Amino acid sequence: MIEYLELENFRNFRERSFQFSSGSVVLSGPNGSGKSSVLESLGYLSILRSFRGARSRDLVTLGEHEFQLKCRYRSSGRKGILSVRESCEGRRELLISGARPLRTSDFIKEFRCVSFVPEDREIVSGASGCRRRFFDMMISSIDHGYLKSLSDFNRALMQRNRALKSNKAEVAMHFDRELAERSPEIVSKRIRYARIIGEKVNELLKEKGSSFEIRYLSTASLESDQNLFLIRKNFEKDKVRKCTSFGPQLDEFEFRLDNKIMRSFCSTGQKGIVALMLKLAEFSIVREKSSVPVVILADDVLCDLDRRNSELFLERIQSADQRFFTFAALPAFGDFKEYENIKLEEK
Repeated sequence: MIEYLELENFRNFRERSFQFSSGSVVLSGPNGSGKSSVLESLGYLSILRSFRGARSRDLVTLGEHEFQLKCRYRSSGRKGILSVRESCEGRRELLISGARPLRTSDFIKEFRCVSFVPEDREIVSGASGCRRRFFDMMISSIDHGYLKSLSDFNRALMQRNRALKSNKAEVAMHFDRELAERSPEIVSKRIRYARIIGEKVNELLKEKGSSFEIRYLSTASLESDQNLFLIRKNFEKDKVRKCTSFGPQLDEFEFRLDNKIMRSFCSTGQKGIVALMLKLAEFSIVREKSSVPVVILADDVLCDLDRRNSELFLERIQSADQRFFTFAALPAFGDFKEYENIKLEEK
């Protein structure tokens, strides 16, 4: 589906292009050759975010002031070109086959990417922000209503916090109502997808004899008026702390395996397996909900898995429209030798 990729001043690539002619592509080469950056660029063209959580200025090659990405794709018999140019300051220019889209959401409708990276285990073992980011990125990729509510909420939250830090209490209060009105959409969708993801992971773990549950913990309400009341109630405390102390930006997704809180009581191996299952559940949902092609980006994901779980992973992603893998060396199992193999050299 993705036939051509071009990178300019992106990560460690000054200028590089790639041709793809297969639905299954392997990028091989030593550490530091840029394999992960190629996958990151594909993910960025899909959702205009780094799946590593990097900021714009972190993506630009050292000494440059902007990067550009371009890909040519084929979908349902039609062809198109996506192009994004972005500066260190975050100024962005988007083109779809040479035309500027009316909205950013129009750009991210062409294809969906689901990434599998070593950092995924942070979803289970990391801070609460890692779990919120996992759910927010997944839901935003398939629900534009959620994406808009989340974007509006985050913009209002940033402006409110900026006013609080500047001791501009009256200015800060101007954003209270928008925060209160956007919260119910965010909370309701998180509740829904926490249940769906939990059920899918539980099904995947059933053969291991384990039970899995996600408990969504939030102080925000599904009623806008109640949220406004609670925001105003905390206002004096917010002025002292100089940040907003109420809202879904503080919510937690509590993962429980066999009724034990995973972040505190489970082994590193258990956390790694559940993280993989969470990402497989994400792929399943995106595959079900998306009307556009779905691309898998697997960055050295098999290195820490045993043979059985590796084969489970490969089996579960077979329905993807295109699959990209990175390896320092090809695994001894699977049919990777039959895939299109692009070799990169150390920079």
